[in-house]
Amino acid sequence: MAEGKGCLTGSLTAATTTAGGDALGLANPEGVEIFVTRLVLDITTPATGVANVDAGIAADATTSADNLIDEVDVGSAAAIFDNIDDQGTNGQSILSWGADEYLTVTPSATLAGLVGKYYVEYIRA
Repeated sequence: MAEGKGCLTGSLTAATTTAGGDALGLANPEGVEIFVTRLVLDITTPATGVANVDAGIAADATTSADNLIDEVDVGSAAAIFDNIDDQGTNGQSILSWGADEYLTVTPSATLAGLVGKYYVEYIRA
């Protein structure tokens, strides 16, 4: 892909464990540094338990990161979250995604019952 914008989408995993990247462990699709301009988590069915998620760019698919979204509640109600309005304490509105890095979404507790999608907008330089 030449210079420009890209978008990725897919389903989150209703993980029953809380290791890094259990809800999502997505490799950089371009193989070069890109800039994440927006991450959207569309939770259409919340988890049955009390759970938060962190989302961000990490060194590998099993490392937790909260540098895009820090602790959003995905167990209370259906909702849409993003790294602009819901970034929390550590989240950023734009973030570099290195060629060999991963975007991870990590739960704080079981996500049993959760149904949701992710959307990633990025710029390729």
